[in-house]
Amino acid sequence: MPRRITAAMASCTLSLGALASGAGVAAAAPSAPAIDARAAAVDRCSYQVVRSDDSRYAYSVRGVVAGSARELPVQKEDFVRFSGSWLKVAQVDACSGGRGPAPETLSVVGKLENPEYYEPSVPRTIRSDAVKPGASSLIPKALALTSVTRLDAATVRVTWEPAQGNPDQVLLMERKPFYSSEIDLWHPYTFQRDAPAGATSMDRKLERNPGVPPASRSHAYWMRVIKGGFVSDLRAEKPTAVEP
Repeated sequence: MPRRITAAMASCTLSLGALASGAGVAAAAPSAPAIDARAAAVDRCSYQVVRSDDSRYAYSVRGVVAGSARELPVQKEDFVRFSGSWLKVAQVDACSGGRGPAPETLSVVGKLENPEYYEPSVPRTIRSDAVKPGASSLIPKALALTSVTRLDAATVRVTWEPAQGNPDQVLLMERKPFYSSEIDLWHPYTFQRDAPAGATSMDRKLERNPGVPPASRSHAYWMRVIKGGFVSDLRAEKPTAVEP
C-alpha cells in the first residue's frame, strides 16, 4: 500500500482512538476495570476465549498449564456481534504446536497502549478472572456453504447447509469492497449479516462501482454460528470468493 494511504489510515485510526479513549476516561470508575471473559475447548489443543473489549488496550491470553503460567499463541481472532454488542473472540494454542496437558485455567491481560496519552488514573493493566475452560461441546458446529450462484450481473444467491442444534444466531459473513470517505479509499471490509431463523440462503448485491481498484473487487462469503456465547471454530471458516 502506498505510504500516503498508510499514513492516512493510521491518522484516521489514531483520531478515532483518541475519541474513544476520551469517552473511556470520562466514564472510568476509580477502581481498575475487569475484563469479562469466558473460555471453552475447541479441540484438545485449541481454546476459544470470548472477552469484552476496550480499544485502549492490547490483550494477551495466559494459561496455567501444569501449574505454570505462560502466554498462549493466538491462532485466529475476530470481533463478533453478540445480541447487539461487539466482543472479541480469540482462539489460542495451549499445546504450542505439540502435545501437552490441557490448561487448568485461562485469563486475559490488557496492557494500556500509548500510556503517555492518558492520565495516571487510567489503569495501565487490566485483567479478567481466571476461568476454567468449558467442554468442547459448548463450541457450535460450523456451517458449510453449498453454493454461491449468480442470479444476474449484480446479484448472487448464497446457500448453506441447515443449522443443527438450535443455535442462537447464524451469520452470513460477507467480505466486499467498502468506500471510506475518511481516507478516500475503497478497501475490503467484512460485514456480519444475521440470517433469519431456519433460512438456508440469502441474496447479496455485488459492489460494481467502477472506482473500486482491481485488487479490491473480489467478494467472499462464509458462515459463522453463535450459541451460548461461543462461536463456531474460526479456523474452519472457508471463504468462497466470487468476482463482480
